[in-house]
Amino acid sequence: MSGSVELDPGGSHLLIRFPYREDLVALVKDLPGRRWDPRAKTWRIPAEKAELVYTTLSRHLFEFAPEVMSIVAGTLAVVSKDVNKDEAAAPSGKQRTLPLTGEDPAAAGEPQALTIEQLNTAVRDGLRSRFPEAIWVVGEIVDFDKSAGRQHRFFALVDKAEGQARAQATVEVALFAGTAERLLPRLAGGEQPLTLRDGIQIRALVKVDLYVASGRFQVVISDIDPSFTLGKLALSREQILAELAAKGLAERNRARGFPVPALRVGLLTSPDSDGCTDFVRHLQESGVGFEVTLVPIKVQGAELKPTLLAGLRWFAQRADDFDVLCIVRGGGSRTDLAWFDDRDVAIAVAQHPLKIVVGIGHQRDQSVLDAIAHSAKTPTAVAELLAAMAHEARSDLTERARQLQHFVEQLLGERRAELADTAYELRRGTDRRLGHERALLARTAAGLQAATRLCLSQAGAQLRATAVQLGHASRRRLDHAAARLEQNATRQRLLDPGRVLQRGYALVRDGDGAVVPDAARLSSGAALAIHFRDGRVTAHVDDVHTESS
Repeated sequence: MSGSVELDPGGSHLLIRFPYREDLVALVKDLPGRRWDPRAKTWRIPAEKAELVYTTLSRHLFEFAPEVMSIVAGTLAVVSKDVNKDEAAAPSGKQRTLPLTGEDPAAAGEPQALTIEQLNTAVRDGLRSRFPEAIWVVGEIVDFDKSAGRQHRFFALVDKAEGQARAQATVEVALFAGTAERLLPRLAGGEQPLTLRDGIQIRALVKVDLYVASGRFQVVISDIDPSFTLGKLALSREQILAELAAKGLAERNRARGFPVPALRVGLLTSPDSDGCTDFVRHLQESGVGFEVTLVPIKVQGAELKPTLLAGLRWFAQRADDFDVLCIVRGGGSRTDLAWFDDRDVAIAVAQHPLKIVVGIGHQRDQSVLDAIAHSAKTPTAVAELLAAMAHEARSDLTERARQLQHFVEQLLGERRAELADTAYELRRGTDRRLGHERALLARTAAGLQAATRLCLSQAGAQLRATAVQLGHASRRRLDHAAARLEQNATRQRLLDPGRVLQRGYALVRDGDGAVVPDAARLSSGAALAIHFRDGRVTAHVDDVHTESS
């Protein structure tokens, strides 16, 4: 705590105290109407500046007295010095009424005017008299999330027509620290936890009020009926499920079977959440070779829907690469989980090509996604489910392998026995067939031997007859050949050139040694060799005369 802000006993000034800090002194000096009281070592600020003081100093962790916060919220009027004097002069038990128009008796002839503070105070008093008791109002929360972390929560309640985003009516709401410290834990710790957030409808018990300093009309919450909000959420959930059932989508994804084993896991969650950490850790500790692909999404708030739809589309486009898709988040209140109760998200999950497993709450919570997909409630339960299925698939595969081995061994034993019997019968049959074939072969050999002797005897006789015939034919051929040879020798002797030359003829050859049979082949000047019976002469042709010439 850096300092404190209190209301002075007179109710007209705020008293600001803090240990000396140069930056805080500079801040206070910028406040209009500030005055330093050296005796009390206190800064004094007019009480009507309470909201400006709160805005300036709350972020520096100042502690504000309840009376100051009542002024900020408009539930406590600022005391004016002039009004105090008038009230002191008024009769006991009576309150001076300020005229809205007319003349002030104390100033004859001059019209009486109200200050803005007096006007707002009169309007506030009118509202309080019109609504003296707290009333129940119903509306949708707007801008509650913007006040997260603040001691006092200021937001709005709006009315919207069915299916419309634009508000038809709005009222400002104040939820002060004391009420918030009592009310919010009670809602969150109920049998069905409820967390206030933007977008949900509530039924609240409120006091109608007006904050005088700013003239802001507002209601101050004193209580909230959780059953109304939870009933609205349940009604919305039932409407979505009824629509899915009418379209035949309520059981589509739930009816999808799990791939065996489901090892390629898609994951939609916030990577910084405890749910993501628990999910991945349990898969790693399972000893199974899971392959996890994470697409980050927001798991609550206004960004949940667009990021979740985008993640669902991403995995749908790559459905062949994955076995199962998991949507997980840590536990939360029913209103936190209501972000998942969205029509478009539900349809995308119902029509998704992958088997979807959700773990987005605790056992007592039930969202639309829990009803239309396989629900394992928590991220840890989803991981344990996948691990158990993988171990079961492994055990089933091991058992099947054992059964297959037993069956194969039994079958092999039976086949070995059948093979042994077949081999024995084959040997006996072979021996019988070989004995038969040996006897047949012996008979065939004996017959072949006798036939061979007969054939050889016949062939020998035929060969001898052929030899005799061949001797006779050879002698006739030789005699005929000798006669022809003698004839050829006689013809050769008669045609021998030497013998011709002996009879007085001459043989003429040209320069190349070729015989010249006639004069037409010679030309003038050609060299000739003339052979006689007793020698040879060389001559040259002087002139050629043929018979035709």
